[in-house]
Amino acid sequence: MAQRGGKDVLDYAAELEGQARAALAVIEKDDVTQRPESTVPLNQILFGPPGTGKTYATIDAALEILDPAFLTANRENRPALKERFDAFAKVGQVRLVTFHQSFSYEDFVEGLRAESGDEGQLAYNVEAGVFKRVCDDARTQATQPETGVRTSPRIWKISINGTGDSSTKTYCLEHGEARIGWGKTGDLRDKSALAEYYDRLGAGDKGTLQYFSEGISVGDVLLCIHSADEIGAVGVVTGDYRYEAQVPASVISDYQHVRSVNWIYRNVRQAIQPLNDNRQFTLKTVYNLSRFTWADLLSYLDKQGVKPVRPITPEAADRKPHVLIIDEINRGNVSRIFGELITLIEPSKREGADEALSVELPYSKKPFSVPDNVYLIGTMNTADRSLAGLDLALRRRFTFREMPPRPELLEGVTVEGVDIGGLLAVLNERIEILLDRDHRIGHAYFMELAGDESKRTLSHLADIFREKILPLLQEYFFEDWQRIQWVLNDHRKQAPDCFVYQRALDATGLFGAGVDLPRHSLPWCINEEAFERPEAYRGIIDAQLVALQAVEREAEYGGYTVKRLASGSIQVWRAGKCEPVVKPVLRELAAELDVELVNEQGTLLNTRQLGVRVLSAMAVYKA
Repeated sequence: MAQRGGKDVLDYAAELEGQARAALAVIEKDDVTQRPESTVPLNQILFGPPGTGKTYATIDAALEILDPAFLTANRENRPALKERFDAFAKVGQVRLVTFHQSFSYEDFVEGLRAESGDEGQLAYNVEAGVFKRVCDDARTQATQPETGVRTSPRIWKISINGTGDSSTKTYCLEHGEARIGWGKTGDLRDKSALAEYYDRLGAGDKGTLQYFSEGISVGDVLLCIHSADEIGAVGVVTGDYRYEAQVPASVISDYQHVRSVNWIYRNVRQAIQPLNDNRQFTLKTVYNLSRFTWADLLSYLDKQGVKPVRPITPEAADRKPHVLIIDEINRGNVSRIFGELITLIEPSKREGADEALSVELPYSKKPFSVPDNVYLIGTMNTADRSLAGLDLALRRRFTFREMPPRPELLEGVTVEGVDIGGLLAVLNERIEILLDRDHRIGHAYFMELAGDESKRTLSHLADIFREKILPLLQEYFFEDWQRIQWVLNDHRKQAPDCFVYQRALDATGLFGAGVDLPRHSLPWCINEEAFERPEAYRGIIDAQLVALQAVEREAEYGGYTVKRLASGSIQVWRAGKCEPVVKPVLRELAAELDVELVNEQGTLLNTRQLGVRVLSAMAVYKA
């Protein structure tokens, strides 16, 4: 073995590396602060009713893990947080997946995928799911940069002077090289100068030489065999192909084709079959091993207790965290999706823990465990399924963070005198009594009004109620319209301000005399005009205050009394009752009073505009 200062090369190199690290620590001591141990749970679920910002909050939750200092400094700067989050996503440190009814173990962990080969034959290959890919990245990206492993390296089998021990193999392992024979070919980089000897080689030998000189990339992984069944050493290719006319004395004379290699594992002596679908190495000197990945190899060696020549992974506190965000986690069949891995995600069962566990995956038959730098963040809509209905195994292994509605975020937001925060609070109080707290309405439905003052208009508020709030209430109460009426306080409002109402029917005309229909049988209707009336929204909070609103103008005609309230809304009364739907009556009056239904641009007048014209015409008629 080569000597340096009375020591063998590996020991001498290790000593130099230690000295360099010690010097670097002294230089950086004043600049580096001790990072406190993270208190963020490895597995957490953000849960709450719809619209409470659960998915929105996953960016903050992820950055709390990935870059807590940046989050603290930029908590109020959402664009900066999103940009930082996207940067982590780009390098694969954070991924997002959404569970649904069809999502399966095969999508999440691993499964078989049918692929067509070059000649059209069908093959079923094992393909990793999103969770296994995250775990693989967390494991392999944690290796020290000085090992030289590239992203997603290919793995190659190499036989250096056959099986067993030899002086050639020993020299290569000790001097950071990989060598193969057929040196009489000359330098493989100069195709025009290849000796006649190369032309006489068979296709297999030429393929080996091509793999070694061109196929293998810097950063790929080499498995040097000890026997047909056993791995002898594992190394990372660190240099391009070269040809040496003169070889060292202890090396076979034609082993002139060389690659520089960082041999990170030696004396491995572990079977290849568990990794290679129960197959031995074949006789070919160099070929690609495609049945397992670098992550699979690292996990297998770790499980077998094989230690590298020097540490290749940083201390746990310095390993890069990886985050998997699982949106709508309760919409999938969690037991079916996680399978046996539901146990492995426990902190006490992760890699490196005292009670660490690993399993053999069902398709690839390879060992698998969950690294301790993988974090799971789930979101859960409680309106889909309450916590009580969750899989107990999931509940025990996750920390739950409630995300309730926050009306206080809408404080000071008003639309034509309607207090949006107060409106949301009252709606949720009624829903919690009539249904439960899991079905409350989130503040996110109204946040566009808080963020952009130009949107604080009655038309925007109408769109929110018409397209989001009312359909949500219909789903919550299974179209029990009376309860929806109670939530909206419509049973205490003036008829035009009711979002929903029961339409009167001529029961005698429909069914004949003697049929007395109960009131709940009458059809329910949605009053489209109410969405454009501020009194309809104010009445949700306090119907009595709306009823006391001053009348600014009124007139009578043909048994109808038309009133214009101080807010600008129009009411139509007949026989002492307020009509629930105003515009059809106004159109009838307009026809009798010769009032145009369109403005100067030919656009149909809205209810307020038409009411003002009808009132003016009624005043002229009365005069």
